[in-house]
Amino acid sequence: MVALPIARPKSLHRDDWLKAAFARLSDLGVEAVRVEVLARDLGVSKGSFYWHFRNRIDLLERMLARWQEEELHSMDPAEELSAASRWARFVQRTADPGRVRIEVALRAWARRDELVAREVAAVERRRLALIATVLRDVGFTQAAADAWSQVALLVSLGWLDRTTRDRQFQLAGRGLGEFLSQLVLAASSRSPTPNP
Repeated sequence: MVALPIARPKSLHRDDWLKAAFARLSDLGVEAVRVEVLARDLGVSKGSFYWHFRNRIDLLERMLARWQEEELHSMDPAEELSAASRWARFVQRTADPGRVRIEVALRAWARRDELVAREVAAVERRRLALIATVLRDVGFTQAAADAWSQVALLVSLGWLDRTTRDRQFQLAGRGLGEFLSQLVLAASSRSPTPNP
């Protein structure tokens, strides 16, 4: 009798579990990020999970840390970029359809978890600072840059939320990236600060 080769179990890495967890988070929210469900999604036993994480809380903490790390890295380029390049990079990342559902799901999670809320707020403060710096570099006063950075961030957050309910949403035929850039151009030509 010839021995048949034994199929080895699929070898997963921590990143595989994190990707599956982010997919669940973006599709169904944090409640759907469950060890048993992720194992089923990945086609492995639940025991494989514990090679990489202590428990579900550890997984959630690592997800939050990964998201924060990626966001902060995207806002802190090693090379010195022009204001236009920094703005284009911010707009491209903000308008990326692949990130929309994760961003909205993270904010829903933040409404239920104080730690997540603090981390999301920290990232949003960095985004505000990035936008304000770009606006100052193109001629806005400090006060105007601070005010318009708030407007740009709120527009982008509202836009992201709207597109999770209507994936085809555009405003007057424009996508988020184009709209944000036109908003900043309009702001620079009209008034130094938005009216409250």
